[in-house]
Amino acid sequence: MTPFIAAVISYLLMLVAYFQHKHRLFHMITMASSIVFDVSMPIFLVTHRHWWHRLVEQGDMFSFLVWMHFGLLITLYALEGVQILTARQILKGNVAARSAHRQQGRALLMVRGLVIFTGGILA
Repeated sequence: MTPFIAAVISYLLMLVAYFQHKHRLFHMITMASSIVFDVSMPIFLVTHRHWWHRLVEQGDMFSFLVWMHFGLLITLYALEGVQILTARQILKGNVAARSAHRQQGRALLMVRGLVIFTGGILA
């Protein structure tokens, strides 16, 4: 299975978990797994792809799409960190955090979709 297909499948699972938020255990396990997947994907790509040849030797390092993808990744990781913090507040009983968590979730879905899209183009 290619990394792109795995990312699309994990995104589809994330969409299902987003809309099934009332099933709390499924929602939390799926979202946590998606975050672990997102963190481990760059490690996999660095260890299993010829990134040095493509980025440095072929000059793709100066491509706008590479830097846009990198910026989206940083945004994705920041949103995931904030999502974890608001999820912990919800579990502690802070009802006011639900609204922020929902809005961050929508933003996370959009950014993650863009990360997968730009990654697919780069692949």
